[in-house]
Amino acid sequence: MPATYEVIVVGGGPAGAATALRLASTGRSVALLERSHFDRPRVGETLAPAVQPLLHDLGVWDRFCALRSLPSWGTRSIWDEPDPAEHSHLASGYASGWHVDRRAFDRMLADAAAEAGADELLGKTLVDCRYDGAAWNVVCSGERRLAARLVVDATGRSAVLGRSLGARRLAFDRLVGITAYWQGVNVTDEQYLLVESAADGWWYTAPLPGDAMVGMLMTDADLCRRDGLTGAEAWHNRLQATTATAERVGPRSPTSALRVYPAASQRTIRRDDVRPWIAVGDAALSVDPVSGSGVPRALRTADAAAETLAGLLDRPGEAATLIARYESIRDSECTTYLIDRARYYSAVRRYPTPFWNRRQKQLVGN
Repeated sequence: MPATYEVIVVGGGPAGAATALRLASTGRSVALLERSHFDRPRVGETLAPAVQPLLHDLGVWDRFCALRSLPSWGTRSIWDEPDPAEHSHLASGYASGWHVDRRAFDRMLADAAAEAGADELLGKTLVDCRYDGAAWNVVCSGERRLAARLVVDATGRSAVLGRSLGARRLAFDRLVGITAYWQGVNVTDEQYLLVESAADGWWYTAPLPGDAMVGMLMTDADLCRRDGLTGAEAWHNRLQATTATAERVGPRSPTSALRVYPAASQRTIRRDDVRPWIAVGDAALSVDPVSGSGVPRALRTADAAAETLAGLLDRPGEAATLIARYESIRDSECTTYLIDRARYYSAVRRYPTPFWNRRQKQLVGN
């Protein structure tokens, strides 16, 4: 017999864990499926100051403080002008942002959900998910069988569950991040986020807990393939062609192999599907890292998702209305985000290259 729950959340990232935590905290029976054991590298290491009230509201602020993350005092950017522009977090009202170990951060949220009452199932991948008109029947790795009234896609940019149910992803670009790490870095004077534009995209560097630093070249997937940017030599040559980024990391080579992460902006669209499921976080709307809104956005949408799921459990006769309202708000968020994204990229005029030309041609999307 399958284990039975009110809600199954597939994906244990910030959006999925926060959704499970909010539901479990109100007495709902929840299963949280996570394919890893939080032992794989995860990107998205810098959190904006605005995450603090969200963590307080989730009741995990003390847990977060125990992670001993590095403070982030601000952002330096070389965008359209050669001289750096500096933005201090002191004016935010929260003193600082934070540079975090995302594996530890995500594990902290998932463990908080488990302590609130959610069943935390680690190392479990989704194999099958079917709706019989009354309940969802889920099969995960190890032939583990679960059943629930509602399911949540929190599988990130891949939107594995939603796509398996027939939803389609509307992509607005082809962005990827080619990433490497340096160990043994004295980050005492490096506690800021640096963003620098380049001909083929833009660079992101930030310190990490444990005397480490991450560097990432954001470019389009086809440009990455064309120029062989997953090769260490080509990637390093691009790095050395920068100014502030090259000066920051110095001549030392990364201590990790390069890894490529998808970073495309996209919206998961469900047409005429009134079955009781929703997508949350990046599975619903994934955004460009240049917006700096990834984790705060995930936590805010988790709040909206938990409210919608509670409504679906308590008022199943209103399912179509509740789902339509949830999707409409995500659509509005998507429109606002695309306008903001266009504003970020339209500010750079000094590179007549494919990466930047694509982002100049249209106000929103490609």
